[in-house]
Amino acid sequence: MKKKILIFANWAQANWLALIIFMVIVMLLFVCAIMFSWLYGYWSNALRGTKFDLSSCWSGITVVITGLGGVAALAKAAWTKYSTDSQYNTPQGSFSADVINKMK
Repeated sequence: MKKKILIFANWAQANWLALIIFMVIVMLLFVCAIMFSWLYGYWSNALRGTKFDLSSCWSGITVVITGLGGVAALAKAAWTKYSTDSQYNTPQGSFSADVINKMK
């Protein structure tokens, strides 16, 4: 089990940008689902007199937006590490070791 976790961790470290993009897309799909639910509830309240609680959708959107903020913080941390490594640990005009290993 430990070996599988280490393999996944290495893969995730190599593909962090793709993982962040995937997480953002999933969270935006959740926002869209909540917005469609809110829109249905809004029209249902107006046309059919249902008692759909519209504030529940706003709290759901707040949770998803907070999650997007967390994903943005992860992206910023990873991008800062990449930028710092590129700026200070690689000679000007040459590729970093990560880029050279990916080219092989």
